[in-house]
Amino acid sequence: MDMTESPASASSREPATAAGDDRLSELPDCVLTNNVLSRLTSLQALAGKCFRLTLSRRWRHLWRAVPCVDIDWREFRASEAIDVHAAADVFRASRERIRLSLAESEAFEDLADTLLPPSPLDAPPLDAVRLRVSCMDFRSVGRRLARRGLARRPAAFHLCCDNDDDRYARSDKFPYFPGLTLPRHLGAFASRLRTMRLAGLSLEDDFADCLAADFPVLEDLRLEGCDYGFRRLTSRSLRKLSIDRCFGEYNPASDALSIVSIDRCLASLRIVNCRPPPVTAAGGEMPDVVAASLTAPADELGLLRLLRYARSLELSGVSAAALLIGGEDDSGDFPVFGNLRNLVLDRCDVGVECQVLRRFLENAPCLETLALRDCAFSGGSSRSRKSRKRKARSGEKVSEFGDDRCSRMAAAYECNKLRSIEIELCEGNAVDELAHALTDISKEVVQPIESSVQDEKRRVRISFT
Repeated sequence: MDMTESPASASSREPATAAGDDRLSELPDCVLTNNVLSRLTSLQALAGKCFRLTLSRRWRHLWRAVPCVDIDWREFRASEAIDVHAAADVFRASRERIRLSLAESEAFEDLADTLLPPSPLDAPPLDAVRLRVSCMDFRSVGRRLARRGLARRPAAFHLCCDNDDDRYARSDKFPYFPGLTLPRHLGAFASRLRTMRLAGLSLEDDFADCLAADFPVLEDLRLEGCDYGFRRLTSRSLRKLSIDRCFGEYNPASDALSIVSIDRCLASLRIVNCRPPPVTAAGGEMPDVVAASLTAPADELGLLRLLRYARSLELSGVSAAALLIGGEDDSGDFPVFGNLRNLVLDRCDVGVECQVLRRFLENAPCLETLALRDCAFSGGSSRSRKSRKRKARSGEKVSEFGDDRCSRMAAAYECNKLRSIEIELCEGNAVDELAHALTDISKEVVQPIESSVQDEKRRVRISFT
């Protein structure tokens, strides 16, 4: 069969291309705004730099119908290209950098006012408002943009303040965390808001009060790099809470951070890279939390007791002392994780003779997957060595692991649902105690055990029948 195609048929199939017509402009406005322009920042969509020379003029005003507003002050940072210290004339370079910096602020403010002008009450709602401003511009622009952005009734609201630029450092406090004051009685303005992300801000009690009263459908709250002063977070609808790199001044003897989920719908809790006060919950537990991620020092046994119904738990930087509050010889205070399926211990101290790991194996009967990443395995404490010597002098039998407590723990752990264990550690680390703990699991190991070495780290995967 002749697979060639005549020039006439080819030209008849592509008349628009031959004529040089713009097929993209034939698409409906909703496709152009929702699937094309919404993937750009607002500055790119406004300027139309990608389209102005090649596409029809119809594109130039479509930015007004884009359902997302994305304003990022970093798109104006031309002054950073001037290296004052490397310049031959430092004074002139400094003046030029200051001039450019002021021009950047003015251009950023003009763009912000163009994209988020005062809106009438019948303005169409937005899908997302994403604002990123410098701490230098926050007082003059940031607060105004935040109010206008919320007035557009967005489904997602992101506000980030970059406070790590040394050009804007203040003598009394660095980095500088500008305060965010949300307007009270937001009413219909917050009726669609389901996701909120705040970064680099100072949050006080008025923020917590507003969260409890004015955000009826908020489901996902992320606080990153914030300075906070509130001691209570209350929500009726919150499902995901993430507190990352946040800090605040508190008295550990008397202060506590209370997380209250009125309808008990909080399913994900993430407290990482920060030092919160002791966390409490209404009723003394969080029965609806399915997944939790904690890093030291947010890893105390009291918080873990609140999460004993979780199905997935990730602990990072946990110390053995934080989890062995009752003492090395007492495991009665360790919570039972009856629903726990997935456990990750990352850069954790699993304790002398793997006490922490053993307690999890003993108290998580439904565990399915276990991951140990760069954990520390201790060989024995001075207390254990003294116990060995004392029992040896008295003629008592010394167990393989050092004392009768370890003999009790040496009984096989059922772990009937355990499917796999993944271990990642530096090559050459002594893992004798880890091997002893894992051999006490009563399930049969699938042979051969997978093992590989990459970047001076050994990765081992143990599968069970």
